[in-house]
Amino acid sequence: MKKYLATVVALAAATALLAGCGAKAEKKAAAAPEKKTYQLKYAELNPNGHIMDNCGDEFARLVKEKSGGRITIDVFPAGQLGDEKTAYQTLQMGGGAIDIARGNTNSLGDFGAKKLTLFGLPFTFRDREHLWKVLNSEIGQSYLKEMQEINSGMVGLFYLDEGARNFFTGNKKPIKAFADFKGKKLRVPTTNLMSDTVAALGAQSTPISFSELYSALQTGAVDGAEQPHSGYASNKFYEVAPNYLLTGHTYSPSIVLMSAKVWDAMDAEAQKIIMEAGKETENWNKSNIEKLDADLLEQIKKAGANVIEVKDKTPYIEALKPIIPKYSAGLEAEYQAILAK
Repeated sequence: MKKYLATVVALAAATALLAGCGAKAEKKAAAAPEKKTYQLKYAELNPNGHIMDNCGDEFARLVKEKSGGRITIDVFPAGQLGDEKTAYQTLQMGGGAIDIARGNTNSLGDFGAKKLTLFGLPFTFRDREHLWKVLNSEIGQSYLKEMQEINSGMVGLFYLDEGARNFFTGNKKPIKAFADFKGKKLRVPTTNLMSDTVAALGAQSTPISFSELYSALQTGAVDGAEQPHSGYASNKFYEVAPNYLLTGHTYSPSIVLMSAKVWDAMDAEAQKIIMEAGKETENWNKSNIEKLDADLLEQIKKAGANVIEVKDKTPYIEALKPIIPKYSAGLEAEYQAILAK
């Protein structure tokens, strides 16, 4: 009898042990799967210390912090990963070499983004306040989605403000007034819009990679170019092109884009983190750019540049008016809505 009882107890203990192991195994199987990690490459044309490079670093910091380290972004400044068009094409092909890139809305017209091109039209924005009023409005937020709507292979994440663009030239063939543009060779971003802009001023657009612009100015391959204060100062263009004409002809915002293929492969939580960090980076940029612009202009003057104020922009506005109908065709009402904001 004792032997029988001992056997029953042993069997009961074994059954309980097996049941416990099964429960543990079942519990382990039911546990949430480990979250996927992502390591992304971010392309920036400008060098370290430039406001756009700083924005890339801030975005990377926020994404890493919000994701607990499971999403990391490596920022490659100074055009290390290629020029703007190369970046867009790499994003369209599915990322890998470049997953995220900071571009400019005025360069996306050649990639089918007609709405975003409106932001790059000459003298569209009155000032910084007007720019952000539009970008934060329904218009700006709907245009941010245009790259997805046209199936470009890219996703718009957020906007950045780099400042209004101005022309600068060397001393051999300086541009100090409207009449001086005629016949000059100017490097501008290689887009139809910017080529038409300089042509309307009487100049000739010369395609040169941004990374080669300093040497091109130095050798006289081009007479000048155009950049915001940040680009002019951080690349030290004042050393080879000290005549800085404050035309403010274009105030097109930057836009941070991601490969649609990379975006679609991310889980919903990761996508949410990316968008939240982007909005916070946008706000960080908005809070810092105005003071930085003022400080940079003072630095440019102290560096010895000949800063030329444009008291009357009427000749520029009138010369560039014919461009607007060409690039706003079919979007006239929307363009007027931007102007009216």
